[in-house]
Amino acid sequence: MRRREINFVGSHGRVFDVIVLGRPGRDPKGPRMTTLESALFESGRPVLIAPPTPRPQIGTNVLIAWNCSTEQARVTAFALPLLQQASRVVVLTVEGGAAVPGPTGQQLCRYLQLNGVPAKPMTVGLDGRLTGEAVLSHAKALGCDLVIKGAYTQSRLRQMIFGGTTRYVLGNAELPVLMAH
Repeated sequence: MRRREINFVGSHGRVFDVIVLGRPGRDPKGPRMTTLESALFESGRPVLIAPPTPRPQIGTNVLIAWNCSTEQARVTAFALPLLQQASRVVVLTVEGGAAVPGPTGQQLCRYLQLNGVPAKPMTVGLDGRLTGEAVLSHAKALGCDLVIKGAYTQSRLRQMIFGGTTRYVLGNAELPVLMAH
């Protein structure tokens, strides 16, 4: 795909409420990581990554993967209208995981509750897993139908070399994920 075509999604996505893309994979005819990254970095809009298999519902039981970052705060703000309609919202903090200094999960819950969101905090440990593994396993265990996750808190280069939570979630999520950078 030529650079101009890749940039189309990022530039034209600016005039849409949300960009919906399939989960990137290895299939040359399927969604590409470069298109997704263009949407995340160039559009200024949230991106909903659709899982390989369609889900019967979305946004009723939501997990927010809270890591205190600016990116996570941004995607949470974008998701506020969805969160206000949800039946259950869990703010998950992974202790010892990839996080930056900032407000706690309990502080985010208080903010969300003041905005009509039924948010409850949950803190879990890594238990020998990567942060992304912990997030996705808890989302599955809780029966969540949507994950809200900030994208690329670490640089793309660092994630490419060392891996990262965003890359892990993009490669392994079996449920919809709403992301923003």
